[in-house]
Amino acid sequence: MYSPASVGLFRVLLDSAIPRPSYFLWHAPDNESITMKICMVVFTDLPFDYRVFREADSLRSSGHEVTVLSTRFRDEPLPCAWDQLDVQMLDIDRAGSLRRSYPAFWRWASNRAREVSADVYHAHDLDALWPAARAARHHDVPLVYDSHELFCEQSSLVQRPAIAFVWRQMERRLIHRAAHVITVGTAIAQQLHQSYELSEAPTVLRNVPLYKKPVANHDLRRLANIPESCPLILYQGGFLTDNGLVEQIEAMHFVDESAHLVLLGSGPTEQTLKDETHRLGLQDRVHFVPRVPFQSLHEVTCGADIGLCVIKPTGRSFAWSMPNKLFEYMMAGLPVVGGDTPEIRRVLEETDAGIIVDPTEPRSVGAAIDKLLQDPDRCDELAAAARFAARRNCWEVESQGLIELYTRL
Repeated sequence: MYSPASVGLFRVLLDSAIPRPSYFLWHAPDNESITMKICMVVFTDLPFDYRVFREADSLRSSGHEVTVLSTRFRDEPLPCAWDQLDVQMLDIDRAGSLRRSYPAFWRWASNRAREVSADVYHAHDLDALWPAARAARHHDVPLVYDSHELFCEQSSLVQRPAIAFVWRQMERRLIHRAAHVITVGTAIAQQLHQSYELSEAPTVLRNVPLYKKPVANHDLRRLANIPESCPLILYQGGFLTDNGLVEQIEAMHFVDESAHLVLLGSGPTEQTLKDETHRLGLQDRVHFVPRVPFQSLHEVTCGADIGLCVIKPTGRSFAWSMPNKLFEYMMAGLPVVGGDTPEIRRVLEETDAGIIVDPTEPRSVGAAIDKLLQDPDRCDELAAAARFAARRNCWEVESQGLIELYTRL
């Protein structure tokens, strides 16, 4: 028996079997500056989605009018950073089933997107692509597909091949309607290009933050109640299915007992991770701190001593990911312990901002952390390299690719 969400996806596939619209024949006059109305569609918890904000704000700063259609998982106002953007949100019960949430969002977003009557529709990830594609088809205007990850290769879908197949067919149908495809890293760009035989390679826009200097900050220690004298190791991000956090918690068995690990974030496996921490007897050294809005993230991150970017390659989405936390650690001047996956390895080898470990072996992770704690000079070298690398791995540089892409549109 198919679930309601699966039936909805199959209907999307039937609806999406449509020709490319006529805008591909249109060309802008030479040297003419054009201001566009852009409608972004995204299924996310908007106050915490830094990528969506950076892109929307960069396009607004370039003179475009931007509307963002999004979900909201809690009844609270958006941070003031969003005030200069037109944001419309649908309240979603985060604890509810996606079988109900997705169809409700698709209906709402499809209707709102058509009402916006934009010049360009920008879908953030596969679960927002269908309503954006429908609106773009309705108005006969360009569609941009911004793939934040290999959606169909998420770890949560590894053991659900039927659902993964439906998502993949949806992506296969709709991706060719996009005038441009964007993604977060070279490996994912190559995979999308090859898998779907795209006419041109996707544009890579990495998840890098706006440039900020490291600052002295003690908020993280205060939130986790960790003394100043104790080393603080930080993981920030989602608590997702089999993404390596269990191994990172277990790794604390192989780290000096004075050190503490802070897991800053939230996600569906949070209670499982807390239970595992108690089972391992590490509840006094492993601390769970709720995620903070992106406006505060840099200052909070600066309060750590070492940053963990150890992603377990469960599914190709994780294996080829380019995590934003990697660049946020560098921006905070933290030495990085990174998992041996292609994109993380490439960045750390290019910047010399950290060391590489086997993400599947807790002993390897723990030994690397402990080695850095016992070698302050090496820590200082990596931290200096991280600060230097942050100056060129920042959104001020990266956003030029987004602006150029919209100029081509």
